[in-house]
Amino acid sequence: MLEQGLIKSHFLGKDGFIWWIGQVVDQTKWAGNLSGTPTKTTKEQKGFDFRYKVRIMGYHTASPNDLTDDDLPWASVMLPVTAGTSGGARQTPQLRQGNFVYGFFLDGEDAQQPIIMGVIGYNQYTAVMKNVPDTSFSPFSGYTVKDTVPRSALGTTQEEGEAVSEDVDESKTNNKEVMESPAALVTRKDGGSKEQYKNESKPKKVPTISRCEPAPLVGIQREMKNMLSEVKRIQKTANDWETKVSTKIDNIEKEIAKVKDNATKAIAGDVKRITGEIQKNALKKVNDTLKDSYDKVFPSQLGELKTKVEGVNDELSCLFRNIMKNLTGMVGGFLNQIMDRFITTPLCAVENFIGSLLGKITGLIDSAIDSVMGPIKGLLAGMGVASSAVDDVMGFATDALSLLSCDEDPRCSEVKEWNPINGPEISATLDLFSIVNKAKQAAGLVQNAVEGVANIGSTLSGIAQNADFSDAFTDTCNVGPVFCGPPTVEFIGGGGSGATGNVIVSALTTVLGVDIITAGGDYIGPPRVKFNDSCNKGKGATGRAVVENGQVVQVIIDDTGIDYLPSPDGSQGGDGNVWAESDETTVRRAGGTYDPPYKPGSVIEVSPGDEVTADGKIENVIERKTITALPPVPSTVTGDYPVVLEIEGINILDPGFGYDPDDKVVIGNGAELKIKTDDLGSVTGVDVINGGAGFNEDPDLYIESDTGYNAKIMPIFKPIRLEDLVEAPVGVIQVVDCVGKF
Repeated sequence: MLEQGLIKSHFLGKDGFIWWIGQVVDQTKWAGNLSGTPTKTTKEQKGFDFRYKVRIMGYHTASPNDLTDDDLPWASVMLPVTAGTSGGARQTPQLRQGNFVYGFFLDGEDAQQPIIMGVIGYNQYTAVMKNVPDTSFSPFSGYTVKDTVPRSALGTTQEEGEAVSEDVDESKTNNKEVMESPAALVTRKDGGSKEQYKNESKPKKVPTISRCEPAPLVGIQREMKNMLSEVKRIQKTANDWETKVSTKIDNIEKEIAKVKDNATKAIAGDVKRITGEIQKNALKKVNDTLKDSYDKVFPSQLGELKTKVEGVNDELSCLFRNIMKNLTGMVGGFLNQIMDRFITTPLCAVENFIGSLLGKITGLIDSAIDSVMGPIKGLLAGMGVASSAVDDVMGFATDALSLLSCDEDPRCSEVKEWNPINGPEISATLDLFSIVNKAKQAAGLVQNAVEGVANIGSTLSGIAQNADFSDAFTDTCNVGPVFCGPPTVEFIGGGGSGATGNVIVSALTTVLGVDIITAGGDYIGPPRVKFNDSCNKGKGATGRAVVENGQVVQVIIDDTGIDYLPSPDGSQGGDGNVWAESDETTVRRAGGTYDPPYKPGSVIEVSPGDEVTADGKIENVIERKTITALPPVPSTVTGDYPVVLEIEGINILDPGFGYDPDDKVVIGNGAELKIKTDDLGSVTGVDVINGGAGFNEDPDLYIESDTGYNAKIMPIFKPIRLEDLVEAPVGVIQVVDCVGKF
């Protein structure tokens, strides 16, 4: 039999099995090729699945100077049969830079199509270099200089490793501190992950005792917002592909009804709590008033008066039971009316609803009390007893709403909501006096609705079923959509007020800082900094306010977040949700209701009084016609102004350990920084030698060190407006003036 090498068939698998051992090179040479890195759509995936650059012993030179890493052939991976490649089966190779791998050449001796079969592991005695060495085939770390090494990979012993090559400098190896292990790749963004984030980011009401919240108004507002958000999401499954794919909703109407029912029960429960407080105060007021009458009648009249008073208590108890029973119907009626009318839920809309609902309830109570107290008043008058005290009871329920505006116990927490993503949420403050005034106005609309209590149940049922909340929509409160744009910054607490600023968003959709517009005053401590994104497109940005002489002078960014809009993109929404995408047309009907957004090309019937937003313009329809939905032009940015950013200081998020004061801080744009360390090599400070200029995105900032680990530092930018610059600006970034005072 002839040796296979003598005759070449040039057919895969017939020219002999030629195997090899090699080393995966610096990940910057191949990481961009991998699929699985975050992209918005699969069309943006530019990788060819898992391929790596491998320097193979005996085939490639040891020195990258003779054969660069870029010129090495791509090596594919042979996966096990347990991995699969389709039908939902998938496994990812766990290869990192520096790994020693073995395999074979698919094209035999031509050696241009290497296939990786497996990986050769390290052990605790292998001296692993922290940085990529100049010469190959020496073990080096799978962690890059920018990676944070998990604490589970930090060694607990100080065993000396034995170098596997004579040219390895053991003083620069990292096997004393780190146990090398593979790390999973980041999976791409998908609809399911976005839906999970939306669900997790919904604030939840924190239960409180009645002493801290006699009227649970925050809970009512939160339930309204969550209901509208969920309804709009369900409606989007009818015409939005991504929402349809990432959710499982078989019947849209049924799901919407379920969401509304849950919100109705929750809001009705909160209103019952308020009504219970009114009931307690009303019954006490009635009985205290009538108790004084016992001393003013003849003994022979006590029995008749007592019987009448007991009847009043029974009738009032019946009244409140019926009110409680019909609250769910009244709340449900209101939610039905706002389902297609509200896109956002501003505070004024919540105040209108609560005021209208409580006004109707207290109006009914007052009307019923007048009915049951009338006979008592006549009886006392016949007995020669003045009835002025009884007159004071009538109309008491509406006045009892003053409990809403009682001062809260200072020992109570200001946190009323909890967000699983962002932690505690400090709710906006409702105008309690405005609510009480609106309630008193609404109460007059149902006065004298209850004549006697014999038919109180049917009377209240009729009122509940036909409750008209049009009075809640009569003012100029804007419940329509807003254009999605950059986040705004809010300063909460701290004892002062008046601080405002504009958020500086990079082209990479991260928050770089805050340009303080007004510093406010009377702050006794740093207020909480909250970044509000009206459409919840961005996430994760956090910061801390710096107060000097009672004023907010600076915001230090701890996390720049991601996905924030630098400027409006044409989409619309509010309350932390996107209602209409930038390519959709919206229609507001003459009656104040909104249609679900229309995709481009949809045919729409419109009538006089309708308002159509399309092609970047708002059209008021004056005649019935048919239109075709067009994609709107992105909203024009108004009030933006240019700034130049320079580094003013450094925020040390993690001091790390093992650093040398002479280690180099890597950063661009002409900036120069110098670190200071303690005896253990932790970073204690960073001196800004030169702040650089023209930063318009997050700088690639890290410390280049042979011995240090895990330090994380972030720049603190100082925004400089163009009129304050002497020389021509470099790297200008536009800031949207959300405050409107610049």
